[in-house]
Amino acid sequence: MIRSMVEGLAGRLADEGGPPADWARLISSLGVLGEVEQARAIYAEARASFAGNDAALAEIAAAAASAGVLQ
Repeated sequence: MIRSMVEGLAGRLADEGGPPADWARLISSLGVLGEVEQARAIYAEARASFAGNDAALAEIAAAAASAGVLQ
């Protein structure tokens, strides 16, 4: 059930985009599921989407750090 929710969020963000909190939630969720490589890919996509928005980038980076995405 959790996996389908994560897949739904990923699909929505890919199709429509969304606020930084949703991207952070997806990165965190993927980390919990142990899908670190996918979380890294989403993190890179989110960073590109929010380039120049320091607050958004900080929120996304915090999620990535807590998910073990940053090395």
